[in-house]
Amino acid sequence: MCPPDSAPGSTRQPRIRTLVVDDEPLARDLMSNLVRRDAGLELVGTAASGSEALAAVADYAPQLLLLDIQMPSLDGISVAEQLATREFAPYIIFVTAHDSYALQAFEVAVRDYLVKPVSKRHFAAAIRRAKQRIGGSEAGYPEPLVVRSGDAIISLMPDDIVWVAAANQYVRLHTTDACEYMLSQSLRQFSRSLSNQTFLRIHRSTLINKNHVARILNSDGRYQVKMSDGNIVDVARNRKAVLHELLACCRENTRR
Repeated sequence: MCPPDSAPGSTRQPRIRTLVVDDEPLARDLMSNLVRRDAGLELVGTAASGSEALAAVADYAPQLLLLDIQMPSLDGISVAEQLATREFAPYIIFVTAHDSYALQAFEVAVRDYLVKPVSKRHFAAAIRRAKQRIGGSEAGYPEPLVVRSGDAIISLMPDDIVWVAAANQYVRLHTTDACEYMLSQSLRQFSRSLSNQTFLRIHRSTLINKNHVARILNSDGRYQVKMSDGNIVDVARNRKAVLHELLACCRENTRR
């Protein structure tokens, strides 16, 4: 188990205490370097096994744990299960070469999941979600959505979704990182997992995230919504009643 980095000076905002756990030295170093490059994170230590991880959590009280799954003796799943019983458990992100553990991971209260090799973009997105959760109030904060797309299982926070389009018995999720995910669900089925306070149905085949409304367009009485990702989606003629709400969203988002 390695001691925390020395970090002279102070920052305006307290950094999130982060512990990296991986039995492979190269993977441990790579994750540690990604943590060090993020000004909002503080690397308080590293661990090379599950038992070291539990000891480091007791010593350093990390708020964020980047945890490998496949380790000898005590694996990441077992570590997460033990930590879940503690009063102040860290926010856990699994980092693993195998996505077959995803469903089991979320059953033990793991908040997010990264598959090796970890790209900077996916790491940044996961850390952004962690910062929102750790820095905000736990009460009423939305839980991640665990969705299966093809052979992959991914975790998305609701605000990562810009808009959702129906395609027969499938839905296509358009996300903030310019990715698209096809899910084998109807739009009605998928909408049950979303908050009505955040998502609005503007067409029988379209749900939008109100936090990502950029502009309202009108051409010869035909209304459209420009989303934060640049896509333009139609407002159904029989849903013009939502225009006042859309305009309010647009004004609120402009102030941010």
